[in-house]
Amino acid sequence: MRIGVDATLDIPGPHGICNVVGRKEVMKAHPEFYANHQTPAFPDGFFVSCFSSPELVAETVKYARAVFDIYPDLKYLSIMPNDGYWSGNMCQCDLCKGKLTPERGGLGKMSDYVCDFTERVARELYKTHPDRTVISNAYGEYMMPPAKIAKFSPNVMIGIVMPSDYFTDPERHSQCLDIRKGWLTKLAPGNVYVYRYYLTSDPTYGKRGLPSYLPHKIAADLHALKGLTQGEYIELAWDVSRFEHLNAYVTSRCYWDADQDIEALLDEYYEKFYGPAAKEMKAFIEYSEENWSCMDKEAAPVARALDLLAVARKAAGDTVYGKRIGLVEDYCLVPMTQVRDRLARARDKNLPAVSIFEWWNYGNGYKKSDIKIDGKFDDKLWKGAYWGSRGNLSEVETGRSPYTMSTSFTVGWADNALYLAIHCEECDTKGLKLGTARNDDMALYDGDFVELLLETQAHSYYRIAIAPNGAMVDADMANGTPDLRWSSKAEVATYVGDGFWNVEARIPMEWDAANKAADPLSGVVGNKPIAPCAFSFNLCRQRVRDRGTERSAFSPTGKPGFYEPAKFGTLTATQQN
Repeated sequence: MRIGVDATLDIPGPHGICNVVGRKEVMKAHPEFYANHQTPAFPDGFFVSCFSSPELVAETVKYARAVFDIYPDLKYLSIMPNDGYWSGNMCQCDLCKGKLTPERGGLGKMSDYVCDFTERVARELYKTHPDRTVISNAYGEYMMPPAKIAKFSPNVMIGIVMPSDYFTDPERHSQCLDIRKGWLTKLAPGNVYVYRYYLTSDPTYGKRGLPSYLPHKIAADLHALKGLTQGEYIELAWDVSRFEHLNAYVTSRCYWDADQDIEALLDEYYEKFYGPAAKEMKAFIEYSEENWSCMDKEAAPVARALDLLAVARKAAGDTVYGKRIGLVEDYCLVPMTQVRDRLARARDKNLPAVSIFEWWNYGNGYKKSDIKIDGKFDDKLWKGAYWGSRGNLSEVETGRSPYTMSTSFTVGWADNALYLAIHCEECDTKGLKLGTARNDDMALYDGDFVELLLETQAHSYYRIAIAPNGAMVDADMANGTPDLRWSSKAEVATYVGDGFWNVEARIPMEWDAANKAADPLSGVVGNKPIAPCAFSFNLCRQRVRDRGTERSAFSPTGKPGFYEPAKFGTLTATQQN
């Protein structure tokens, strides 16, 4: 009641086109609705629409008319594309060819293509329902306004998607403001709203655990938007509400009065919410707001924020105000400490990075039983993986291509485990050199092997070496020498084929609230590697033949050996649809 939220606008959520093309019956009956005019065979109902299809336009108009007739009080209807719609999966049929505009850059290459569909639907709907509005969003590769539409039909509304981290980057913020101005010139007055992501601390989308307080920047932006938009649609993350509640509170208070004194509003908030620690929490929050954008790059501001939070916690004492600060500590102390320590370690610059593909399954997640570890990569999950995240190995000293046989890999994440698929080209599989057939036998290093070197947020570092026959050596390197008593609990399989050998591995992650191992001699301790709490790693290969030994690595060390933590590359989870 104090916040005063009153959702009277009734703007629908995004991705409304899913209501037209998301059903299996429609997929079967109307292949012309989909990319390349083929019946979609995507897992779990995922689909890519053909926005040039006149049949899809007609069906979307039919759907919109039916909805508005059934619900006469409904004013707005979304026809925004489904999530994950980008140029890489755009339809390539004859009707769609040439409609991409790559010259407009990453935020505009699909704008004309998507907006053309929205405008065609809106014009037809306007003939029968001129008082109703269709909504699409300016998002991703279609964030910029179209170049080929001077003025939209008066029944088109656009939601401009603006992640809250745009506030913290002056260049990106300025670009977003220019984009908003461009949309305002093409739409009927008031037919704009802002879709805001308040997800900057969310474990999936943001900088996990870093204190993303943005009250001054939110207030300034809402003041600038006064009178220009219908309102906002805000996406919040419940599990990080201990940060985001202040952002949401300031937002909703400014909805009522965009001209109010933000300093007076915040002083009242600090006093009532943090009591005896009001001054100290104000210092922590304001420092975090000004320095959040560099906390994933520099250790010093993270360390300073931790110090300010500790001072505030002490000032609050054993009170309800202390418990409120404790909620912030529960969420951010461990990841902030990990980020500080990781950034403080000596690292070379310009090290390579690779993304982990996450098998998302529309939020359900895949389980261990969905992936058979057999070295063949023939599970449907590997086939659906984003192989654009594949890494390749280079000669370990020079960084050039390997002398003879190349090595590639991709990394996946499912069910709290890291999955590796490593493909080693090999013209002489009969000549594979095997150092041992036993696990934890250091003779393995006398022959052919691949090796993962992994530094998690909580531990530096682990070694897991695998030979073509499946023999494995896993060791903890925390003390600088291999501790073979440690077990990774990795599930590993190899497969030798015609001209190659493969390694497939599942490495489970273990952690508790403090990221400490229940058993220090068992398991990889770490959380899902969301930036800035990424993993540092290297993947290496040794190939032994009579004429010599070849060594290659994802991140070349400049030396004959592999074990150079300062040279480890970066491994970060990137959720894909």
